[in-house]
Amino acid sequence: MTTNIDLAFEHLYPVQSYEPRMDGRIAIPSVCNYLQDIASRHADTLGFGYHDLEKCGHFWMLARLHVTMERLPRFGESCRIETWPSGNERLVALRDFLLHDEKGLIGKATTSWVTVNTTTHKPDNPETVLNRRFIPKRDRATIFPTKAIKRLKGGEHDIRLVARRSDMDINNHVNNVHYVEFCLEAIPRSWEEKNRCLGIDIQFRSESHAGDEYVSACAPADPDGPHATFLHSLTRLSDGREVVRMRSWWIQA
Repeated sequence: MTTNIDLAFEHLYPVQSYEPRMDGRIAIPSVCNYLQDIASRHADTLGFGYHDLEKCGHFWMLARLHVTMERLPRFGESCRIETWPSGNERLVALRDFLLHDEKGLIGKATTSWVTVNTTTHKPDNPETVLNRRFIPKRDRATIFPTKAIKRLKGGEHDIRLVARRSDMDINNHVNNVHYVEFCLEAIPRSWEEKNRCLGIDIQFRSESHAGDEYVSACAPADPDGPHATFLHSLTRLSDGREVVRMRSWWIQA
């Protein structure tokens, strides 16, 4: 019988030499890579990983990711992550995360995923692969701060980007972590040199592929909040479609 202990999974991520930025700390995209990796590892152990879903004609697609960090680890440090399935809501499955360093809790995250049918390319109910027996009874790590991410109506800063073949994932789509990187590319260098991104909330709205060209745009938002924030959009040039929408949180470095 599966127990609540089995339904939580932990893994240790030592910071690798190629991850830190100029300030000696990893950036939010590295954290997102950790979250993607541990989610995949845990799903495999529970029987609804990539190959399990492939057999029943489905694949996982990340719909939304929200992560907030108190601090970002440095080279020589490690990040221990705990994750668990945290619920099903309509057509999405939820998964939560707690992130720790050697001293204690440093971050929280939540994600929503859809089970996409490989034939119809439309989402099926996640309960077809993730039913209630896989969801432990425990408090959520965090929740999405808003029902939806506010749309960026006009970007003060923008840059053009092209998706490379090396940006593709196992499903032949641009990997979700690269979208985070694409959005952050629009942040002015003068701002990034004096500030550090400690959180994002990103909504994935459309798939894209190698060769797709985008405009990554951003603008300051919520000037009265406890942290400086930016709104982001990534728009595909060929059809004008908004591929992702994101909000980022910053503190002075």
